[in-house]
Amino acid sequence: VEVTGGVVLMRYGENPLKVIEGVKEKIKEITPGLPPGVQIVPFYDRTQLINRATDNLKQTLLEEIIVAGVIILLFLGHFRSSLIVSIALPMGVLISFLVMYYLKIPSNIMSLGGIAIAIGVMVDAGIVMTENISRHLASSREKRLTTVIMASKEVGSAIFFAILIVVVAFIPVFSLRGQAGKLFTPLAFTKTFAMLGSAVLAITLIPVLCSLFLKGKMRPPEKNLLNRIMMRLYEPVLRFSLKHKIIVLLIALIILGVSYFPFSVIKSEFMPPLNEGDLLFMPVLLPGASLTTVMDVMKKQDMILKSFPEVEMVVGKLGRAESPTDPAPVSMIETIVRLKPKKMWRKGMTRQKLINEFNDALRIPGVSNIWTQPIRNRIDMLATGIQTPIGVKVFGEDLEKIEELAIRVENIVREIPGARNPYAERIGNKPYIEIEIDRKEAARYGVKVGDIQHLIMTAIGGMNVTTTVEGRERYPVRIRYMRELRDSFEAMERIFVPTPSGAQIPLSQLAVIKKVPGPAKIAGENTMPYVRVFVDVNTDEVGIVDFVNQAQKAVREKLDLPQGYYISWSGQYEYEMQARKRLMTVVPICIFVIFLLLYIKFKTVSAALILIFSLPFAFVGGVWLQFLLGFKFSTAVWVGYIALFGVAVEDGVVMVDFLIKYCRKSTDIVESVVKAALLRVRPIIMTTATTILALLPILMSTGTGSEIMKPIAAPTVGGMVTATVLNLILVPVVFSWVLQGRLRKEKDMENEEE
Repeated sequence: VEVTGGVVLMRYGENPLKVIEGVKEKIKEITPGLPPGVQIVPFYDRTQLINRATDNLKQTLLEEIIVAGVIILLFLGHFRSSLIVSIALPMGVLISFLVMYYLKIPSNIMSLGGIAIAIGVMVDAGIVMTENISRHLASSREKRLTTVIMASKEVGSAIFFAILIVVVAFIPVFSLRGQAGKLFTPLAFTKTFAMLGSAVLAITLIPVLCSLFLKGKMRPPEKNLLNRIMMRLYEPVLRFSLKHKIIVLLIALIILGVSYFPFSVIKSEFMPPLNEGDLLFMPVLLPGASLTTVMDVMKKQDMILKSFPEVEMVVGKLGRAESPTDPAPVSMIETIVRLKPKKMWRKGMTRQKLINEFNDALRIPGVSNIWTQPIRNRIDMLATGIQTPIGVKVFGEDLEKIEELAIRVENIVREIPGARNPYAERIGNKPYIEIEIDRKEAARYGVKVGDIQHLIMTAIGGMNVTTTVEGRERYPVRIRYMRELRDSFEAMERIFVPTPSGAQIPLSQLAVIKKVPGPAKIAGENTMPYVRVFVDVNTDEVGIVDFVNQAQKAVREKLDLPQGYYISWSGQYEYEMQARKRLMTVVPICIFVIFLLLYIKFKTVSAALILIFSLPFAFVGGVWLQFLLGFKFSTAVWVGYIALFGVAVEDGVVMVDFLIKYCRKSTDIVESVVKAALLRVRPIIMTTATTILALLPILMSTGTGSEIMKPIAAPTVGGMVTATVLNLILVPVVFSWVLQGRLRKEKDMENEEE
């Protein structure tokens, strides 16, 4: 059915849900006044997508808070202690929402996601503080308030520096620019303020609550069955590790080396694709296709799409807007495909399988298919002008030559695994009517060339001569010859040109009218014309960055570019390269700042270096879990690793702080290390368990937005496993090794002096 379509544009910064609801209300108001048979049918809006995404994350947040609370109760074995720690969660989330309100950060996938990935880590500071206070209350004979103050001071400094390091670790995310910056800055803001809020609560509110509610005799940690099991398992392993330091370090290095395998085979992309729920199908015909031909193709394809049981509605759009903001040619069709809920799909059908079936059913000679999503397409078109994940721009002076080179690039790229429907723009062979005026004949009849051109423009092209005003509406009045007087070469040749003498001369005697091929359009960038090659990629087979690397190598080997001609790669690949370049610059600076903070805290380079050089071992668990879950490297994943490194250092700071304090009190380094490490095993295991289990709802979620949040959470979940081993085994081993080496050196120097 042919219909007239329209769009509603939202002002920048407005609330999409409010705008959409307001539009729907207006439609209800004007519907009764429409002529009989006329109705307004919305065929696309973002309401369902927004609601699905935010509802999914709100549910995940609730699940995370419950899981974290249960884990704390199991380890502390004391309801009031668990309640004190758990208070930090809703209050930390509330602080994040207040910051979002005052900074005008909208509630969306990324901003809520920042809170979601922070939930497990938000209780870390509270766990360390509460555990230390409860342990001292169980063993101390001092007054309750004195004990609480002493226990708070013991870990307060370490908590402050640990949280400061977590915040500094997220600076690279704040530094991202362009599309990556717009995506992840809200996440960085909400996560950072959630962490800061929970840290402030841990240092200020939790000691007060502990002094008020932890009444009576506290049970020592060894009375808790779970803690006893941990201690009995951990102590012999730690003593063995301290006795065989070389073996432990060799095993660690071997694990680190073996982890290069998953790192080397994991594919890369800019961002995990967000499932918007609907598809945008953009077939492109050859230049010169008539409007009737394009309409026939669109109708045929729409009927094929509607025949699939998973499709709810198909709306195709063609034509060209009289606006430079949408320079799509007539040969390009845009079709929105609304899909039914997943539960109504055929058994075993996936989104990618469905697109492949659509693509196979819609193969028409001379038509290239492009598949994307409505919002994704608008973002890509605004940013790079490329409506596919990858675009290749071939630059040069000669239009025919760059079109030829673009077609060769298309054929080369087609052979690469994962390529789907590569299509080079055909800018030539569009038929044009060329009227070449014979100046000698025009002069013989005394007719000016400008007069002939003016007549042709008016008779064939049409001319606006005035404007009619009807109420508040204005319409241009355009004149030109009737269609039968200009719809063929013969008719145009019979157009009469007046001469100064009053004679009427047929146009055929003054000009040659012919049909010639020419470019359908001329695109330019940096003063150079270019032709684009659109490349869709099957992301189930290959990552976008890996595909581009293969394609670039193949093009370099098989295509010799003439002098003055060059190629640039664009699309999502461009975003990924920009984000990588930025992170490669900022991350080393950030690590150096963390090193300085560690040095300020411990006043020793060796302690700071132990924690800095231990970061790769946290990376090991993250990369293995990422490999097992099949997540590609992307900006989202790197944000997850940045979050992991901050958390890994956070636990290490408290461990090293205790190691230094206890080793100062004793000359037996091994026993001091064992004693200090045993005191930290419960809080470290607790923080690890709460972080991992609190993130499990994200890893297991399947709703809208989970495609982005799962890759962010995976590195933290996997990395926390190896980071725990690192902090409980490797850090004490390396610390004792360094300290023993220093003592031996001092003893040797004393012997030399004697």
